[in-house]
Amino acid sequence: MSLSGRLVAILGAVLLGTNAWAQSTVLEEITVTAQKREQLVNDVGIAITTFSGDQMDALGFETSTDLIAYTPGVSLAGDIGGQRAIFNIRGVVQNDYADLAEAPVAVYVDGGYLASTQAQTFGLYDIERIEILKGPQGTLFGRNATGGLVNTITAKPTEEVEGYAELTVARFEQYRLEAAIGGGLSDSVQGRFSFMTNQQGEIYNNVYTGVDFQGTAGTPGGGQDTYNDDTLALRGQLNFDIGDRGSLLLIANWADTTKSEGPYQVTATTEVRRANGETIDVILSSDDPLNCDIIQAGACIDGNNDGSPTRPVVGGDFWGNTDPDGRGRRVNKDFAFDDQNRIKSRGISAELNYDFGDVTFTSISDFKNFTRVIGLDSDQTARAALIFQSDGDTDQFSQEFRISGSADRLTWVAGLYYLKIDINFTQGLAESAAGVDDFGLLGVEANTITELNTDSYSVFGQVDYALTDTLTLVGGLRATQENKDFDGIVSFFPNNNDRRIETDGVLFSIDQLTADNDETLWSGKAQLEYSPDDDSLYYFGINRGVKAGSFNAPLFGGFAPYDEEVLWSYEVGGKMTLADGRAQLNASVYYYDYNDYQSFSFRNNSSAVTNEDATYKGFEVELFANPSEGLDVQLGVSYTDAKVNGLQIASDIFVDTTPPFTPEWQVSGLARYNWEAFGGNLAAQVNGSWKSEFFFSASNFAAHEFDSAFITDARLSWADSENVWNVVAFVDNFTDERNSVIGFDVSAFYGTSQESYTKPRTYGVLVRRNF
Repeated sequence: MSLSGRLVAILGAVLLGTNAWAQSTVLEEITVTAQKREQLVNDVGIAITTFSGDQMDALGFETSTDLIAYTPGVSLAGDIGGQRAIFNIRGVVQNDYADLAEAPVAVYVDGGYLASTQAQTFGLYDIERIEILKGPQGTLFGRNATGGLVNTITAKPTEEVEGYAELTVARFEQYRLEAAIGGGLSDSVQGRFSFMTNQQGEIYNNVYTGVDFQGTAGTPGGGQDTYNDDTLALRGQLNFDIGDRGSLLLIANWADTTKSEGPYQVTATTEVRRANGETIDVILSSDDPLNCDIIQAGACIDGNNDGSPTRPVVGGDFWGNTDPDGRGRRVNKDFAFDDQNRIKSRGISAELNYDFGDVTFTSISDFKNFTRVIGLDSDQTARAALIFQSDGDTDQFSQEFRISGSADRLTWVAGLYYLKIDINFTQGLAESAAGVDDFGLLGVEANTITELNTDSYSVFGQVDYALTDTLTLVGGLRATQENKDFDGIVSFFPNNNDRRIETDGVLFSIDQLTADNDETLWSGKAQLEYSPDDDSLYYFGINRGVKAGSFNAPLFGGFAPYDEEVLWSYEVGGKMTLADGRAQLNASVYYYDYNDYQSFSFRNNSSAVTNEDATYKGFEVELFANPSEGLDVQLGVSYTDAKVNGLQIASDIFVDTTPPFTPEWQVSGLARYNWEAFGGNLAAQVNGSWKSEFFFSASNFAAHEFDSAFITDARLSWADSENVWNVVAFVDNFTDERNSVIGFDVSAFYGTSQESYTKPRTYGVLVRRNF
């Protein structure tokens, strides 16, 4: 039987069950583990936005990054046209696309850290809840939680048989199926199995004819339609009761995703250079009436050595190629394949909990492997120019031992943590033998081959001491010894296959570095929490967050270490239950003092992380309300004023800039109304999010700024009186906004920038059966 046939058979079996699915509201009381113990979210003195599994179903979240639009102070960074995404919390971000880099916002799934940024974009299925913690979380979670933490907890096995199946059919030939079934296997063993598959056809229509504007042929077999998805993910769990005091939970997961070449499109951009040749700005070509390759001292200069200082076509690249329809769904590029990029993940974990009475012991052992093979058209046009490729393989193992307890006025937790990460990463640029020797690499590829091995050891503890019945002092400390070993080399190889990166048959090498970086790091927390009654909590905290240093491994060499970053955070916040429990208001104000912020800059196929000082300040407000029977309202607003001090953009030019992917303002809102109809419950929902303009590059040049964006979605759902069947009709991005979300500047290479846009209007139907 085919895979699709097996999935349909599983769906049919699940649909035979019976049980109920409870409708959720925005005021759902959620238990979180943000401090390594179970607490109601309103009792935790941390700025947290939390979504339960039912809430995510109601909102229509499908991937980990769908949460961003409805979380004040959180935005999106990433690469590959959104195929890989990175969380940016309050402007704390490092959008280095190399697999060697770890993000300053830590992502955990079921207690296991995701070391590679390539793993942070994952499908959401069978989820219990997701907690987004803002501000440094280094004391308890430690690993690179400078900016915050995204903590995902999957649904766990239960003694009673339960499960669901959910099928979505949507525009662009999308068919998404997820299902789960679990229950008791014996008196002391419970199990759960869940899976998700998503098949989506190509969104972009490639009009490539086989040659570019000048008649040059491109990559053989290229020119395919792009922007698709083919994902299958599986998760199995077994929980063993150890008497009535303990449990052992085993989890295994596997996922395989195949996608097209990254869904970028092209925008013409022009460099502006000083008389000495240094680039100080990049402008949109629409602002360049001269249609220059490059502008220097107010005059056009020849940028691609073709004998002409102007471009063959106004608004085109150096060779006359243009985007077919601006931000529409047509593209024209030679290196485009519908199965080019592939991402795999697999993992296994074991969590042991045992209650000794006064002390609870927890052990979490976790192993993960991630592989990623990527290729994309560097110029994003029909020109057979440079092809970017990367190949990453990450193995990681972590072990945490933790003890916790409470007595009288004291609640405490302490532990040991070990993390080992082994990364092999290769990235490079290749020039197809089918093209023209524009860059001196005809039939050759230049690849940066690196290996980074990390061993990290830490000891941590946190104490909550009730000074009075209403005032609590919180103190925590974490000490870490981190050892990194790096080996990198830049070598040139024959380009035997445009779609495969080469590591055999080296022609020559130009750069090599073998080095280590051993650091002793610490993070800490001191906080006062005041709770005058059961309906309110106020807190003031000082946190020190730290992210370890590492190594630059850019294209064409230039290996160099960079230092750890240190963030001192000062935050005041409050959580208030209002209107006799019909509203919840959360607010926080913060100030960040950054030392050696790890700023990532990318321009013209070259990248580097440098250490800069920075200061951030801002606030966030969230309101969840049930103003009348059947009506739920959620509102969020955030303001972020983030400045990186004295970033070098030329040899003698230093400017204050805004971190990339950091809008100053973000606003989101949701209204959902439920009423009895058609023998069940009918719910209408509309939600939207707006963000102000932001830069996609740290240098903040004119062409690096993206406009503000407003995205709106709508859903109409019906559940029967037993809440067994649920049917949803939805329209995402119903105004069909095509806003820029990710970009890379390659203006000196091609006279363009790569940009990717929000997904077009999507509509569909979802059917869910619970039992």
